[in-house]
Amino acid sequence: MKINDVLTHATTQSGLPWSSKKRVLENLSSLISDYLGGNEEQTDSLFHSFVAREKLGSTAIGDGVAIPHCRAPGFKRIHGCLITLKTPVDFDAFDDKPVDLVFALIVPEEKNDEHLATLARIAALMQKDESRQKLRECRTNHDLYETALALERSS
Repeated sequence: MKINDVLTHATTQSGLPWSSKKRVLENLSSLISDYLGGNEEQTDSLFHSFVAREKLGSTAIGDGVAIPHCRAPGFKRIHGCLITLKTPVDFDAFDDKPVDLVFALIVPEEKNDEHLATLARIAALMQKDESRQKLRECRTNHDLYETALALERSS
């Protein structure tokens, strides 16, 4: 799947003030659940799924980027959420760099191949210095969304 298949304007937000890894995961869960018309139970379930995945190993891939992802029951397709943070947070990255670019994925339990392909596509994009720089320069949600799609088209 391409980024434009999983990302929406509503799930792309720039310059968020979230101050810790836990807050990032909580707020991502809420943002995605709200977008999908979910309730508090769904938000809590997503948060616990993100935390469970992080316990297996940090989803920070280095250079200030994290790609938290989890499998969740009840979803029919992959959903993505791209955010930038005002202030980088510790995400237990292998390079010890704090994270300010986050691309989260919620994956249906049965979509393993699509999950891995989408994760690889996002990781490849985020590992490019130029891509990270352009995403970090975005000051509005709209610019962040359009920049992510443009970067994918050009890769």
